[in-house]
Amino acid sequence: MSQNSSDSKSGIQSSAEYYELLELYSDAADRINSGGTGMGYSGIHYLVMHKLKQYGRFANGREDSIRVLKQLLKEYEQEHNINKNQSDEEYLSKFDDPE
Repeated sequence: MSQNSSDSKSGIQSSAEYYELLELYSDAADRINSGGTGMGYSGIHYLVMHKLKQYGRFANGREDSIRVLKQLLKEYEQEHNINKNQSDEEYLSKFDDPE
């Protein structure tokens, strides 16, 4: 049975997925910003577009795939109150028991 669009996720489901996609975003953005040089990344935007499709998102080209992936990451960050300027200790302190 093939996977159809009703089986796709609408958003990032876990922190593991988030960090995997964040690493992919970083690699792909670096690749695009480098002007197409470097080995092993000539088709990274196809991987990004494939990942986006799994979340029901679509992009039109290299730059758009990065933009859509960044939007997906930002949605997860907003939903889970992730502040990228916050240290790990500050974030974890939100879960400490009050004394």
